[in-house]
Amino acid sequence: MIGFLSVQLNDDDKNFMLDLYKNYYSLVWKTIFSITHSTEDIEDLINDVFIKLIEKISLIRSFDCPKMTCYVVYTTRSVSINYIKHKKVETKHIYYIENTDVTKGLDNNENESEARLIRQEEIELLADAITKLPQGQKDLLYFKYMLDMSDQDIAQILGIAPNSVRQYLTRARRNAKSLMERGVCNDVE
Repeated sequence: MIGFLSVQLNDDDKNFMLDLYKNYYSLVWKTIFSITHSTEDIEDLINDVFIKLIEKISLIRSFDCPKMTCYVVYTTRSVSINYIKHKKVETKHIYYIENTDVTKGLDNNENESEARLIRQEEIELLADAITKLPQGQKDLLYFKYMLDMSDQDIAQILGIAPNSVRQYLTRARRNAKSLMERGVCNDVE
């Protein structure tokens, strides 16, 4: 039936959540759709919303109907907005990887062609290594090298001290290099 009820709840809480689900399902569905404009992952998002609501079940029980409705809508909006943000970051990384074309720019000069192929292989290794980095490091490298943002702007977005950006960038580059080297070693073996 609904995946969120697999969480350990007593019978009273299960009944309360079932009623909440029945009463607010269509509102949650409409709210998610109005924000995401997609039905692709809507059922998963609805379950995410109700899981978030389960975490606050004692608080929700204390609300009257209008306040409960506002809380459900607020939670739904938060889940939907987080989903969109995640999709945007994911799309940016996929776009970067897809735009590296091995055959791009090859010409008849063998030395130049070979150098370009080697460079392209290095780019592919780097792109593969970057996809294996933690999300924070991916974002950091994307902001710095794809969007050409200043350390100050990156610090503001990530909520860190501007002086720390260089350290985080160094760590992200080292991790990417290490992953690239491991990828080369794995390919040789």
